[in-house]
Amino acid sequence: MSESLKIIKRNHYPVRVRLSAVRDRLINELDYAEVLTKYGVSSSTFGNWLKKYKRVMSEESYKRLSLSFHDPKTLLSMTDKERQELEHLRTEVEKQRVLVEAYELMLELAKGRLHFDVKKTTRRCCQRDC
Repeated sequence: MSESLKIIKRNHYPVRVRLSAVRDRLINELDYAEVLTKYGVSSSTFGNWLKKYKRVMSEESYKRLSLSFHDPKTLLSMTDKERQELEHLRTEVEKQRVLVEAYELMLELAKGRLHFDVKKTTRRCCQRDC
């Protein structure tokens, strides 16, 4: 191989790493440059991740669920039943997040390794009323 040909190395980042980076930016409110440095990605790559995964974990939905349990005002205004329900809902949301991440990973693996786009195939099948 001649030296004039440049080898372009393309990094493949797992979905959980992508989601973690987006979560750090949106939820943990890390500075954009800090996220780039922490995950070693380019600005354009991270920008693409933000576009793709922002809808999965919007700031508003997370902040609504992240009421501080140690905040005295929150504790006083809630009954025991409400506290239990809130804890149950938080657990359920976390389970659903894990399922969404697993689903995204499955789709990514199917597309990358098997060269099979599940989303396109499913849409075509539904349009034909399979």
